[in-house]
Formats: sequence, structure tokens, C-alpha cells
Amino acid sequence: MAIAYDGINYFPVGVNFMEENAMEVIEAKYGIKGAAIVLKLLCKIYKEGYFIRWDEEQCLIFANKAGREVQVAEVQGIIEILFIKGILDRNSYLENGILTSANIQKVWMEATKRRKRDLKALPYLLVKDLTQQEDEAPEGENVTVNPGNVVHDVAVNAKNACNSGQSKVKENKAEENKEFPPSAPPKGKEEERKEDSASLPIPGYAFNTMTHNYPGLTDTLKRLGINEVSEVNAILRLSDYGRKGTTVWRLIANTCWSDIGAKGRYLIAALNKAKRK
Repeated sequence: MAIAYDGINYFPVGVNFMEENAMEVIEAKYGIKGAAIVLKLLCKIYKEGYFIRWDEEQCLIFANKAGREVQVAEVQGIIEILFIKGILDRNSYLENGILTSANIQKVWMEATKRRKRDLKALPYLLVKDLTQQEDEAPEGENVTVNPGNVVHDVAVNAKNACNSGQSKVKENKAEENKEFPPSAPPKGKEEERKEDSASLPIPGYAFNTMTHNYPGLTDTLKRLGINEVSEVNAILRLSDYGRKGTTVWRLIANTCWSDIGAKGRYLIAALNKAKRK
């Protein structure tokens, strides 16, 4: 009977891994345990496949398993650096609540290329070229990747990540997104009607974590300083209350917010512009 393997037992790491900019920043801020946390996180990802589910609960579990000296805030800070440096893909986290990257997926694909699988059936792929030829599995081996197992929730099948592996993940420079809004709000009459001061009633479907990330959106708006009720209500409506995979997440991830003054009005204008296309 064929055995389905999701993760891989080993992954490559270069001798200059610790000298890469991201690792130097992490070590400077968190000490040598920062590097250990990165390696433990990569081990966990590759052990599961090419991504893991990630939220506040999973972060707490990960920090607890990493040891008493590791704090949740430190893990979150390290992951933020990995987002900034391109080792992890921020869009995948914001839209789907997962940790992954194109380079992580390439390593996984290379390591599992002798398995019989349909790459197009696998979820959350960032690698564009899925047409590459793959060697057939050796005769007598019928190793398959079960997409259902690949996407299982870490909360259901969380295990201790391997401490012995290392990985080299090259820094990616984010591709320029043609859907980016302009660097300043479009001029002209504001189209979004003025909202009442009362908070918008939230529909029940917005709390379905499979399709929406409503809490994540509201937390992000607070972090950006978008607190005016009318602006928050307008953004919630235009984003369908934080529906995953929609324009709002790309705008949040790819906009240089330090250059934006009226962040709420800017985001509303950009969402309206995308909606008209």
C-alpha cells in the first residue's frame, strides 16, 4: 500500500546562512536563540510540507515548545523580520493565515519531485512555473502527496519541530504588483458616503475563519491608526468584512504606509478604485 508523505526529512542549508542579512538582524536583536527559533520554525514548516497554519494560538504553542526562555513576543518579532526580509511571504499570512514562501516551496518541490503528484491541485502555491518535467518515481514505489494531508490544520496535528535541520532561504525581492494603488489618494470627490458614528453590525459569515479574517483586519486597521468609525465601517464593507484573498490584503501588505497621511481615506479610495475595474 502506498504511503503518503507530506513533509520532508531533510532540507539544504548553506554555510553562509548565519551571515545572511536577515539572520544577522535577528541575532543582533534576539541573540543566538533568535537563529535557533528560525531554524526550528523552518523545521516545523518542512516537517508539515511547504506551509503551516499560523495564528496567535499556534504562536503560543510554538513558543512553549521552543523552551521557557522563548517569549511569544520574541517569536512574533522574528516572524515580522522574516516578512520584511522576504524569507516568509506576508501576503500568504494575511490572506490565508499560513507561513510559507516561494523559496520554501521550491525546496519542497525539489525534495519531493520523485513523488507522483499533481502540483496544480496543491493549495497556496506561489511558484509560477508548474510545467517543469519531473522524474518518475522508481519502480515499486508509489509515493504520493495527499493535498488533504498537506493542508491539515497544525492545531490538529501539531508536533515538536525538528531541532537538527537547517535551511537556506534566499531573500526575495517582492514583485511589483500592477494592482498597487497610486502613492497618494486619487484626487476628486470622495465617493464613499459618510457613515454614522455607530459601529457597523457584523454579519455572522465574517467570523468563518475559512473564508474571512475579520479580527485580523480590524487589528491591522488599529495598528495603522485607522480608528475613525466611518472609515472603519467603509473599509469593512468594501472588503466584505475581511474576506480572504481580496484586494484589501494586497493593499495592506504592499503599501508604504509611512508615506501616507490620511490612511483611512487612502485605503477607501484605493478599494473603490479596484472595485470599479
